[in-house]
Amino acid sequence: MRYLVYLLVIANLAFFAWYQANPVEKPRQAQPAPLPPGVEKLVLLSERTAAVADTAVDEPQETVAQADAGAVEPGVEAVPDIKVEPEAEPEPEAESPAPVIPAPPPERICLTIGPVQDKNAAAGISAQLYKHGYKPEVRDDEVRKPAGFWVYMPSMPAREAKRIVKDLDQHGMKDYFIGKGSHISLGIFKSKRKARARLKRIKDLGYTAKLDPRFRTRTVYWLVIEEHGPSLPDRAFWQEIQARYPDIGVQPGECE
Repeated sequence: MRYLVYLLVIANLAFFAWYQANPVEKPRQAQPAPLPPGVEKLVLLSERTAAVADTAVDEPQETVAQADAGAVEPGVEAVPDIKVEPEAEPEPEAESPAPVIPAPPPERICLTIGPVQDKNAAAGISAQLYKHGYKPEVRDDEVRKPAGFWVYMPSMPAREAKRIVKDLDQHGMKDYFIGKGSHISLGIFKSKRKARARLKRIKDLGYTAKLDPRFRTRTVYWLVIEEHGPSLPDRAFWQEIQARYPDIGVQPGECE
């Protein structure tokens, strides 16, 4: 066994001596292919840093200082100096003129003329207004007007009505008639005093009667115009109309 160890030691020494006498050749570095004209050589970041360091050592101190002033961190491109012009102050804006607010239209005033009792009279007044530049609108209206006083007995059975009028005949009262529903009309009076006298006479005979005012429905006419120019009551033609129809008047109001 000991001889085997000696043999291995001797073999190792022989191999070492042979290796030192015949060193292994380094592999040839591949040469880069020539670049086409106009194409710059690609420089690695590590090679660029080393080249800058070598240049800094060879240049004088003043050159190195100048290089440091414009040096940038590796991998960052230098930004050229840009002159910043002072920002011009904005010109003051011209004040816009105040908005013009149009004047409100003049208020319209309309006049209502009437009441005119007759349709022909309303047509004549309308023609006069047209002649003087107005455009009247004629409107009709139903009105109730007092038409005297009525003395009567309300509706009752027909037999009772006949008995009462027979008794009135015996007492000299002939102005009556039996109406619809067997009511007994005892007279229509323009004067309330006369109506009350008839009512008292009926009560003196022992009967109950009533006194009510009577009304008549009739059509009247109104003329509506829009006022313009001189006031209508001050115009000469209107004063002539007023003298002919003294019952009509003029009422101002809003236009519809």
